[in-house]
Amino acid sequence: MATVANTLPGNGAPLHESLLKALDILAIEPPSWEADSHGKSDQPRIHPDGVAKYLTSIIASKILWIHDDVVKEQIWEKASTRLSERSGRTGMPAVSRTFRIPTQSGNVGIVLHEPSLTADNLGLKTWASSYLLAKRLHMLELSELTPGKERRVLELGSGTGLVGIAAAAVWGTNVHLTDLPEIEPNLTSNVQANQDIILKEGGVATTGVLDWADTTNPPSEEDRYPIILAADPLYSPEHPALLVQTIERYLLRYAEARVMVELPLREAYAPEIADFKQRMHDIGLEISAKGEEVGYDDWGGGNDGGLKEVRCWWGVWAWKHQQFKPC
Repeated sequence: MATVANTLPGNGAPLHESLLKALDILAIEPPSWEADSHGKSDQPRIHPDGVAKYLTSIIASKILWIHDDVVKEQIWEKASTRLSERSGRTGMPAVSRTFRIPTQSGNVGIVLHEPSLTADNLGLKTWASSYLLAKRLHMLELSELTPGKERRVLELGSGTGLVGIAAAAVWGTNVHLTDLPEIEPNLTSNVQANQDIILKEGGVATTGVLDWADTTNPPSEEDRYPIILAADPLYSPEHPALLVQTIERYLLRYAEARVMVELPLREAYAPEIADFKQRMHDIGLEISAKGEEVGYDDWGGGNDGGLKEVRCWWGVWAWKHQQFKPC
């Protein structure tokens, strides 16, 4: 196990390059969330005991033995960044992650930017359920889901865009990703950053604002979709009703229409999940396939980039009765 020597002045003041190098070694990279890479890294392993105290002492030090003010600012900034990386996801600076998503012929690498989390904008973070749903898409043949129909896809609550971008690339189809006004700019930026991958796979991805509470201007038949996707869309008591009414508004009235949802099984949100499922049944939808799986997340995972296991439920919904005309 590698250790980092005390680089603050002692018997002999170290070169500032040594201190900057030590701070680089302490960097925590955004985790990949892959189960088989959990705990693996090319970087030396750093024992967490005392690291926060070490970083705090650097920030508090005047570093009088360094006379270059520019270098001092670099050291303090790096030490502050390393400390914020150990303060949980809400305390971390902006990060970029690469997600490997399987396709029918291999995999694609989707790069997503996540700004610093402020004002409880949880849509600025990529969640474990989104990653799991994105990796599940290649198991589903789009031609079987919507035979003979224009295969357009709507994603609700897209967040950073992982599921929608993956759907456009994996299925090679047209996907419209939506979220609230404060989330949409970063969502659009992520879609634009991955356009080359989407186009290479034969897909198209667009973005827009969609407020589930806005029931004005009902969509026409042409504005409805045969497939709707949603990952981790429930985190308030109001969300089940708002989400289901939006699904009812935008899902095509065809027997082959499908809704694919992935939900983390958080105990605190069990009532919302139950409410969502009941409301889906009430509007005439039933579960045609379902299951549970485990992923990893860095939300509440502790210090030093620790990952937390997250159990999720996924379900595919279809209209209950074949009272709709076939595609």
